Amino acid sequence: MSVTNEKTIKKRRSKGERTKHLILESAIAILAKQGIKGATHRAIASHANIQLSLTTYYFKDIQELVQQAFELNSANIISDVDNLWQPAIDLVDKQSKADLRRVSVRVALRAEIANLLVELVTTTTTDNHQQLIVEQQLFSEVQVTPALRAIAKEHHLAQLQPCLQLCQYFAQDNLEINAEILLTQIQQICYRQLLADNSQSVDKIHSIINQALAIVIRVKP
Repeated sequence: MSVTNEKTIKKRRSKGERTKHLILESAIAILAKQGIKGATHRAIASHANIQLSLTTYYFKDIQELVQQAFELNSANIISDVDNLWQPAIDLVDKQSKADLRRVSVRVALRAEIANLLVELVTTTTTDNHQQLIVEQQLFSEVQVTPALRAIAKEHHLAQLQPCLQLCQYFAQDNLEINAEILLTQIQQICYRQLLADNSQSVDKIHSIINQALAIVIRVKP
C-alpha cells in the first residue's frame, strides 16, 4: 500500500470516528432531554445536524446506538471521578497511622473531608448535570434492558473505587459496606440536586455527608 493511500485511509477513519463520536454525544444530549423513548435516529441526527442515513450507517439499530451512548457517558463521568476525590484522599494520606487512631484527628478530618465532598457534589451537579441525568437513566433502564447491566455494573465499580480508597484508611472490616454507604449518599444527593424544585441547601448536604462520614471514620455523629 502506498503512503498516499495509507494517509487517505487514516484521514477517512479519523473523519468517521469524529462523526460517530458526534452521533453518540448527540444521543447523550437527547437522552438527557427526552429520555430513552425520545432517543430515535431522527432526533439524534437532527441534534447532530447530520443526515439521518449516517446514524444507521454507523449503528446497526437504535439499541446499539443507545447502548454505546450509555457507555460513552459512563466513560465521561469516570474520567473525572479520581480527580474529584483526590483532594479528600490526599488529605487523609498525609496523616500517620498513629494520628488516624486519635479521635480528635478523625473528628477534624471528618469536618475537612465533608467540606471537600460538598464541593465534589457542587462541581458534579453543576458541570456534569447532563451526564448525571443519563447516568440515572442507565441504572433505571437495566431493569428492562439486561444488555445494559454489564455497563451499569462496571460504572458502579469504577465509582466505588475512590470510596474504598478513602474508607480503607479508617477500617478494613466493613470496608465495602462503608464505601457503598458513602457512595450511595453522595449519588442520592446529586440526583436530588437535579430537581430544581427540590434542591437541598448546602447545610443539609453537609449534614448528610457528615452522617455518612461518621460511620466511615468511626466517630460520633
